[in-house]
Amino acid sequence: MAVSHKRKRKIIYKDKLYLWYIVPDDDYHFLFYLKIISDDQTLHLSYETDQASNIFIQPRIGVMKSEKLKEGGYKFSPRIQDKVFSNYNVKLILEWHDSQDGTVSPEIFKMPKNPFEDIDFKIGTIVYIVKDFSRSNLKSDMLEVSYPFNYTLTAGWHGSERGYHITIIKNNDHENPVAKTHESYFELEEATISAVAMIENWINEQK
Repeated sequence: MAVSHKRKRKIIYKDKLYLWYIVPDDDYHFLFYLKIISDDQTLHLSYETDQASNIFIQPRIGVMKSEKLKEGGYKFSPRIQDKVFSNYNVKLILEWHDSQDGTVSPEIFKMPKNPFEDIDFKIGTIVYIVKDFSRSNLKSDMLEVSYPFNYTLTAGWHGSERGYHITIIKNNDHENPVAKTHESYFELEEATISAVAMIENWINEQK
């Protein structure tokens, strides 16, 4: 069956027609995805929008179908402007696909029961940590770790509109966090590990 062209933008890349469009995530209302499909349906890519500005997470791209790469998720680099899409940055994503070594394998993701349980908080002191991530136990305060130089790392649930927050605070100034992000459950562990690394770097700079 041919791909419907309705409500889709078009781009010609290396003499081949591709269609692209933006769709919302089914579960997290704050997430949107760029979908790129070749007209002959040999390539189907899915890229979450607005990843590049997130210093907590390495951008990723989903390969749904490809003659070159296996189906799955891949780290995407270099970072591109991905807040607003045009044929220009769609072309950059197609160039990324072309540049990949066909032997590279997709990431293997293991769903953690508790995204915090395997994290090394380094020199931080755990004030509290929630180990039960069942839906009935989700709340805004699920993690707090204190660090030297008055840094504090917090995380918690902010509802389906915003997902989980990860916040770095200094001097108990909750109104003006040093860094902050909102992530889905799948990215919570990586974002928290990145937050720990950021705090460590800032502490080392102040010693």
